[in-house]
Amino acid sequence: MINFKHGSEAIQCGKLRGATDTDYFYFFCPKCEGNQIMRLLDYRIYEERRRSPYDDCEGINSKSANGFTLQFKIHCEKCKHSDTVKLTNINGWPKGDHSEALKKLGGLD
Repeated sequence: MINFKHGSEAIQCGKLRGATDTDYFYFFCPKCEGNQIMRLLDYRIYEERRRSPYDDCEGINSKSANGFTLQFKIHCEKCKHSDTVKLTNINGWPKGDHSEALKKLGGLD
């Protein structure tokens, strides 16, 4: 079993990037040059709720089927960097521009 931890500074404040080919998403290693793809080693359901609290936020018209946070363990075969990342619809920022979220966290001026 893989030990899940909080994501490192290497992936925070917009440093973890990624892209799709068809409908598959790939994370790129934040430590390697270029777009070195990181392997997904494991995942877990970090949190589940019957609904997302953002469904009732002003300016949000779409509704989610339920609330969740998924956590993934990712690893770069090239430089051996391992990390964890979460995808959620119940925490963080539900909409808007990413730069605004980073400003609130102190990641951008």
